[in-house]
Amino acid sequence: MPKLILQFDDQVLTECAIGLMATVGRLPDNTVIIDNPAVSSHHACVFRDGDRFVVEDLESTNGTFVNEQRVTRHTLQHGDVLLVGKHKLVFDETGGGEPLVTDEAGRLISNLGDTVFLDTKKHRELLAKLMETQAQANVAAGVAMTIKMPIVPDKVGMLRVLDGRADRSEYSLHARTSVIGKSSAALVRLQGWFKPEMAVAIIRNGDGYVASRLNGKTLINSQPLNGRHELKNGDVLRVGGLTLEFCLKE
Repeated sequence: MPKLILQFDDQVLTECAIGLMATVGRLPDNTVIIDNPAVSSHHACVFRDGDRFVVEDLESTNGTFVNEQRVTRHTLQHGDVLLVGKHKLVFDETGGGEPLVTDEAGRLISNLGDTVFLDTKKHRELLAKLMETQAQANVAAGVAMTIKMPIVPDKVGMLRVLDGRADRSEYSLHARTSVIGKSSAALVRLQGWFKPEMAVAIIRNGDGYVASRLNGKTLINSQPLNGRHELKNGDVLRVGGLTLEFCLKE
């Protein structure tokens, strides 16, 4: 399975399978949280589009770079290097093997499927101390990573189908990330040859729900969705021939 190899200061911190989609940014509703002022709240996402993987910049302030070139959207090739803030993510299309975690990180990470919290200052402290104490195998070098589970809202969101062909009349948004698209892994399946594999991601966080455009054209309340949008009760999404109403239920 394709994976991302996360690096900081040329040191490998961890490797993780991408799965359907991974988002990168400062806020706790991201898959990978990077605590750095150079990183936007929702900076970038990597997602499967057919049999390829694509990185898309989510209108970040400082941009997303692939092989030192700033990109808005880029189809990834094996070995491509993504730069987000001061962190590098190397795309490994071959995947295979078990995820690798550094010794220090391994003491603190219990599940790579959880959100990974990255603190740049702590990384520097850890790496400096490791260099000073290479001869001491059991030195505690500080915290490189911690697990930070996202806080989810009390009310559960729902998408109600107002118009268009769908396999259900409504969809409950229980998961942390729900996808609208043609992909077999999408919660809301779009029908038609030319529909995007992944059109919109809806992310559940402590404040509610956020919709992020991944591919194609999406309207929210008749306005184009560009980047991300905090969903409110009664918002109407039009995507891939479907009209969906977002609402919150107890």
